[in-house]
Amino acid sequence: MRWKTPLAVLYCLLLMSSCSLTEPRCVKVEGHIHHMGRTVVQVSYYIDNHTLGYDTIYSTESGKFKFQIPGTNEINPITLFFPDSKSWTTIFARKGDIIQINGEIEQVDLLTVNGGEVNDDLTRFKQEIKLLYIERQQIIEGKYQNGGQTIEVHLAEINLSLKRKAKEFIIDHPESVASVVLIQDFFYQDYDPNTMELLSLLEKEAKNSLLAQRLWQGVKEW
Repeated sequence: MRWKTPLAVLYCLLLMSSCSLTEPRCVKVEGHIHHMGRTVVQVSYYIDNHTLGYDTIYSTESGKFKFQIPGTNEINPITLFFPDSKSWTTIFARKGDIIQINGEIEQVDLLTVNGGEVNDDLTRFKQEIKLLYIERQQIIEGKYQNGGQTIEVHLAEINLSLKRKAKEFIIDHPESVASVVLIQDFFYQDYDPNTMELLSLLEKEAKNSLLAQRLWQGVKEW
């Protein structure tokens, strides 16, 4: 386990201790990812608004794992990195959340994450665009055959469709922090000029979230 400073180490140990004594302070995560097997999973998460904590857990032969970490009042990202497959997924939680992760290691982008309103919203969105994701993955892995159209053109069309679906969700759910996540994943990372327009649509908790503030700051630095 690594922390930014010795003071942060002491602070985090105190948090971990209080977590075990006061269950509602924790975020509890259980996962079952098929075909992952016994392996290392690296976890990173915020222990406050600015300090990142890192931990290492191990899955069983059947791909099951569980852990708990100190939670925060703010909804914050928790990233799980799977070194063997060089892939990762991000879930979102605040203190008291109980989260279940299920799916296939070959389709990390489509993992089902239940627990907490952000994860539930994102899982519903992923179900809506599941076929597009699968088709996109087949193209990337060279397994897709589509006569009469170049792979590059078809991949561009799929990416455009994914962005369109994400934009529809954001417009329909301006108060959801899940919309902020979709802005980050589908627009912000592409330096898309629509990013500022979509951030301006956010309302209530989504508008005031730390993630939205970080995106606004990043846009200003473009």
